[in-house]
Amino acid sequence: MSDALAAAAEALRADPAVPDVAARRAHLGALAEAVRAASETLVDAIDADFGHRPRQETLLTEVAMVLEAVRYSRKRLKKWCRTERVVLPPHFWPSRGMIRREPLGLVGILAPWNYPVQLALVPLVAALAGGNRVILHPSEHTPRTAEALKRLVEGAVPDQVRVVTGGPEVGQALTSMQLDGLFFTGSTATGRRVMESAARNLVPVTLELGGKSPAIIRPDADLAEAAESIVAGKLLNAGQTCVAPDYALVPRARMTEFEAALRRAADKLYPDPEGADYATIARDADLERLTTLLEDVEARPLMAQMPEPPRMGLWAVIDPPADHPVMEHEIFGPILPLVPYDSEEAARAFVSARPVPLALYVYGRDTETALREVEALRSGGAMVNEAVQHVGVQSLPFGGAGASGMGAYHGDEGFRSFTRPRSVIVARRSLSRMVRPPYGRNIDRILHLLLR
Repeated sequence: MSDALAAAAEALRADPAVPDVAARRAHLGALAEAVRAASETLVDAIDADFGHRPRQETLLTEVAMVLEAVRYSRKRLKKWCRTERVVLPPHFWPSRGMIRREPLGLVGILAPWNYPVQLALVPLVAALAGGNRVILHPSEHTPRTAEALKRLVEGAVPDQVRVVTGGPEVGQALTSMQLDGLFFTGSTATGRRVMESAARNLVPVTLELGGKSPAIIRPDADLAEAAESIVAGKLLNAGQTCVAPDYALVPRARMTEFEAALRRAADKLYPDPEGADYATIARDADLERLTTLLEDVEARPLMAQMPEPPRMGLWAVIDPPADHPVMEHEIFGPILPLVPYDSEEAARAFVSARPVPLALYVYGRDTETALREVEALRSGGAMVNEAVQHVGVQSLPFGGAGASGMGAYHGDEGFRSFTRPRSVIVARRSLSRMVRPPYGRNIDRILHLLLR
């Protein structure tokens, strides 16, 4: 364990007192004020770390989402923390039973680089609402943003949170600590390592991972609307989004028509891909990886003017082989495989044969039929006739299933992920005392009732 992590853990464990509702609301309010005041600083830091990220995207997907998470949680915190009364079995009467939601304790949060503010602070909001103390490790791939977060968070809630920056060795050390909970956002491969490391200390984990989120174009879909929705979701942050549509399943007879609709949508939404509205690929290694994915497949540009590196224009990959890397791994960039299907059963089988995705998007004019498609397939979350935007809704849980993650957060589910239910009974003289030895006829009567 690094000295910085050890010092952070010691400082946060020094005060074992659990903050009450008023204190938690104050912590959340202080965090929101700090984020609001530093919003332009965060915009500039992310822009510098990425090479270019549109200001509006950062304010919308990072700053606004954190502030909305705070508003939602502060408004409902008293209700979440309320003791739940439960009815006990008759033989316990007149004893009282209750369930209290209690903090996990000292928790770790490991944040990724693609949304370095939102994916660090929205989990932090849930952890603070739950009354925890937190060690936060921002991604080393966005160092300017990490330093801005350290100043912001430790200035706002110094007694509750320590931000420890540094390389991957810091994250690895954090996963090996004896914590009371661990929250990780990142790739499935890294998530497996995080879980393995945490398991050595029996630390409970919440894993928000990724996967290949499909978009199913049903035969009755409005192709123009579907294409615009998919392009908007795919090109947000230049595709560097865990819930971006990863590939599209298209009726074989409509492949050409849908490709043309995608091209029109890309030109409409991004008439100047070299301009301020389109993000760069943040890391050179990812740009190289994405370029490699276009090898040995039929790749077609979908923008009239394809931008120069470090930007990357939108590409369609037509009917790629199932064993090509573009179909085996999450793309995380502006490449959209178009996979033709001949029947609805075949499309459903194609998705079902693969690991459970983080998101599922189904497009069709008949929304009830599209919803039945959603119900027939597993995914972390789903949308009908839209993409990506469900992530911004605090009243909906966000999380994966299977290979795309475990546990959920946002709103109520975030509070539940960072707390645990504790059962309490206030005992009064009741029939339950009759089960004590020495055993006699009374216990036989009770057993007769219990075993009936």
